Amino acid sequence: MIASLKPARVTSYQINPEPRRLTPPLKIAMLADFHCNTRFMTLAHLSALVNQTNALFPDLILLLGDYAGHVAMSGELAPSSVAEQFSKLQAPMGTHAVFGNHDWYSDSGAKKEGRLTKWHTAFEDAGIKTYSNTGGLFETAAPIALAGLESQRALHKGRESKVDGLDDWPGLSEALNPDVFTILMAHEPDIFPDLPDWVDLTLSGHTHGGQIAPFGKALFVPSRYGTRYAYGHFKEGSKQLIVSGGLGYSKLPIRIGRPPEIVMVSLA
Repeated sequence: MIASLKPARVTSYQINPEPRRLTPPLKIAMLADFHCNTRFMTLAHLSALVNQTNALFPDLILLLGDYAGHVAMSGELAPSSVAEQFSKLQAPMGTHAVFGNHDWYSDSGAKKEGRLTKWHTAFEDAGIKTYSNTGGLFETAAPIALAGLESQRALHKGRESKVDGLDDWPGLSEALNPDVFTILMAHEPDIFPDLPDWVDLTLSGHTHGGQIAPFGKALFVPSRYGTRYAYGHFKEGSKQLIVSGGLGYSKLPIRIGRPPEIVMVSLA
């Protein structure tokens, strides 16, 4: 079975910031969970997704992790070839990336040697800005902070109740200004309940929306919150979260009730 090259579904969300947190109008394309491989998310698939994304004319493109394959009946793609495709993404405010648990699983030496993965290196070499518990500032009409959390499951083994990652929210938060509208890229959405209200918008992937979600309801999500943050738009207090259903497959090349999607987020 070879996956088709038909376009991904485009899912749109409108975010209205709190009155005190005004931002300029902004179109954000968020793409997550490619799981690139030789059969179901090939370089040809990536090229088609890049073209589809560029045709949406986003102001900002965010890549939310899990580029490594790990899909049954397929082989892995080289990080450099994947990064080359992503380098063709076009947006005035650039393309920015965080990394997921599978990217860490695919480079066991990184954890042992205390370095970032081969995926981080390939993206940086291709001119894509990467984030690992770091942030930056866009000097737009109203400033916007963009931050990226490292994977919360990079070192995970065993039970959901004992999740080990390389995320450092306390360290990252010290580098951010609570008075500035803040967008946080976090591969896994589990961080969301622990964030302060001044983190205005968190964008996540990881869950695949359940990947198998008959009648739109996820059966299982690898999260300590179960299916609570499986998919969609959430608001708690003044902070908001959007979880993408992703684009590829994890383990089995099957999706039910949750087609691959590109997510477009518009800030009013």
